Amino acid sequence: MKTNLNNIEESGFKVPENYFENLEASILSHVNLKDKATDAGFTVPKDYFSKVEDAILTKATKKEPVKVIPLINKKTIFYISSVAAAILLLFNLNIFNNKVTYDALAYDTVENYVLNEDIATEELATLFNEVDFSEEGFEAISFSDEAIQDYINDNIELNDLY
Repeated sequence: MKTNLNNIEESGFKVPENYFENLEASILSHVNLKDKATDAGFTVPKDYFSKVEDAILTKATKKEPVKVIPLINKKTIFYISSVAAAILLLFNLNIFNNKVTYDALAYDTVENYVLNEDIATEELATLFNEVDFSEEGFEAISFSDEAIQDYINDNIELNDLY
């Protein structure tokens, strides 16, 4: 909303009654007070400057008991020794030197893995060396008739033979 500033009748500021008539009297009363007040109102105690040095020196040289906190106590010794024991145990368990090889695997473990898991031919080939597949290796193996008969009875069903 727009207001026209030319039509404002009051300025909004007010002056107390009889302000300008009493202004000169109040200024003169303040000037008269400054002339009469020669003293600041602050006083220094008697013999203050002669005694202040001794008072400061006695407070400065006074030794108060100080609470001493030891750096090494039972708690810190316990923490340090437990960390040292943990580090020593870590290096003595040979955690970092474990190397897994195929030679270290048990025969039963590999057999169970091959029989029970769905494995690809590439995975199975990694378990054998090229020497294991040579013809000479198969000729050197001989099976007894009883072993062959037991294998046939245990693993082959009659439906598979037909």
